Amino acid sequence: MNITDKDIETYRRDGVVKLSGVFDPKWVEFMREATEECMNNPGKMAEEYADNEKSTRFFGDQFLWTYNDKFKKFIIESEAAAIAARLMEASKINIFFDHLLVKEPGSVEATPWHQDGPYWKVKGTQVCSIWFAMDNVTEETGGVRYVKGSHATGIRYRPQSFSGKGNDKYDDGGLATLPDIDATVPKDQIVCYDLKPGDCLVHNFDTIHGAKGNSASKVRRRGYATRWTGEDVVWDPRPGTADIIADPGLAPGDPMDCELFPVVWRK
Repeated sequence: MNITDKDIETYRRDGVVKLSGVFDPKWVEFMREATEECMNNPGKMAEEYADNEKSTRFFGDQFLWTYNDKFKKFIIESEAAAIAARLMEASKINIFFDHLLVKEPGSVEATPWHQDGPYWKVKGTQVCSIWFAMDNVTEETGGVRYVKGSHATGIRYRPQSFSGKGNDKYDDGGLATLPDIDATVPKDQIVCYDLKPGDCLVHNFDTIHGAKGNSASKVRRRGYATRWTGEDVVWDPRPGTADIIADPGLAPGDPMDCELFPVVWRK
């Protein structure tokens, strides 16, 4: 696994870094097969984000590793946890949850600009997401766009539903509404990386990001995001955050170590 000091510096500065060649190529076809399994047999947290009258399919599912052996194999055996440890300079890594996001060709729905942190019931600094590409990804096909350095402002914004439904459940968090990023942020501060199958993006949970729809006529955009925490992270079930698959049995302020969020990597 070749992650350089420059990669770590980029992650710290920009809140996101692209990594190529850090996963064994075998995982690409393996995860494509796992994705088809999931889309044909969704879990209880699966969602259809697209308006069927206007768009093709935009599918999502979460906590897949808890019920699908292929996703569990990736979580336990792939390089992902070690990647998170290296970039966050952590001495241990817990899996928080995973999230499959598939935009079929012609899926016009955008993923709205957002930060992950306000959705999640965790507190700390060592929290990252690894977005694993299973297809060639460009901005046109729904590649993730990031506001460089936005993780370091100390400002958090109110979450919103990807489907536009159920936004009121996030009102209890008391956070401000995210401004219009495309209208207010200089273009040179926004970055979108082209990816090949097996490449990944790693971003801090407070980095502002979003994605356009998949306007390509033939190319799918299958992305698998795994979310990881380090040793300074604790459970924080505050109001205005997203639902999870089960009660982890943790009290506020407890370390993440439990059956739902197990330690996957140690130094």
